[in-house]
Amino acid sequence: MGTRLFVGNLSYNVTELELKEAFTSEGIEVRSVRVACERETGRPRGFAFVETATDDGAKQAIEKLGGHLVQGRALIIEEAQARPAPGAPRPGGPSGPPRFGNVRPPGGPPGPGGASRFSGPGGSPSPGAPRSFGPPRPPAPGGDRVAGKPEGRRERPEKKRSTRPKPEERERGNWRWKGVLDED
Repeated sequence: MGTRLFVGNLSYNVTELELKEAFTSEGIEVRSVRVACERETGRPRGFAFVETATDDGAKQAIEKLGGHLVQGRALIIEEAQARPAPGAPRPGGPSGPPRFGNVRPPGGPPGPGGASRFSGPGGSPSPGAPRSFGPPRPPAPGGDRVAGKPEGRRERPEKKRSTRPKPEERERGNWRWKGVLDED
């Protein structure tokens, strides 16, 4: 029975035929070669799987071809690991520990600590409580403090005045209303 090998660090231009020739030139009998490609674009992903005819051929390939240059890149050859069953969690995937405090699974019982996410004094902060966003800021250099203003705050610049005329200053046709009624 043959062994399946993972061949990594491949050039993106390597074809299955070139990879098969690299193995057969060392006297290793190969059953199949499959270069992994992206689904959407069809471009090679930089690794392949090679199945040898015998277990001894796989050991020879690892010894002889490990570090062998193909198109200027040193091959990395290892025994391929079995693919996990469909639906099984992948190592290091999304099934890891929760990233935030008391997050409970949707529709399930309360998370660790036995309280809901906003429980107040028991654990997490209540919805109206001030939240901490890290350590406090250091005081501003110079220590200039304006009366009534907190330290470290800048003053706002003066607001620009509009140059647009007010309704009573607008021109209507060829005359301008000055706000005075003529009594004739």
